[in-house]
Amino acid sequence: MIELIDNFIQLVVTTTGCLLAGALFFKNHKQPFFLLACFYGVYTLGTLYWTLHLLLFNETPPVFYVSDLAWIASYIFLLALLYNMRVLEHDHKTPLCWLALIFCIPQFILYITHGEVFYNIAMCVPTMLIGWLGIEGLVFNLETPGEKDSVLFYISVLCFVALEYCLWTASCFWMGDTLINPYFWFDILLSVSMLSLLPGLKKAVTK
Repeated sequence: MIELIDNFIQLVVTTTGCLLAGALFFKNHKQPFFLLACFYGVYTLGTLYWTLHLLLFNETPPVFYVSDLAWIASYIFLLALLYNMRVLEHDHKTPLCWLALIFCIPQFILYITHGEVFYNIAMCVPTMLIGWLGIEGLVFNLETPGEKDSVLFYISVLCFVALEYCLWTASCFWMGDTLINPYFWFDILLSVSMLSLLPGLKKAVTK
């Protein structure tokens, strides 16, 4: 029951984000809004499949499943969005980007001891790159005078990546379908981070 409620919250967030980002794209004709709408939309499809499978069969889908393919595709859209922002804003490099690998690689090693190597590569590589570009963009905006408009967006991106890894780590130590399971708290926070991507991008793009 708690997992269904959690998934429903995420469906509402991502569906709303997709519709609003799509509306902003049709209003402003700016590519970042289109890419964000694609991120939300594809993520929604993955969560919808997971939720319907859980509702109809009373069990989570088997690995390797449709939801993972959708979520991986959504990471590619978010990565494309970050690259697009990088081209629009800056060509800035910082050694702090290595923090993304320092955070993600130990987690990846943990995940391959609990699951398939190819599956975890497909999930972790794009999210590590998202973290890399997120740190790069955040540092540029913090260090450059007059370039603070994108800070919320990049913080939201980094929170999204961090919470995805927290979520995956919690799934390695599953504690049941109860509120004491940190998995569900991380997933709710993940939904909040995804919700904050839209106002963050809107402030960055319409500055």
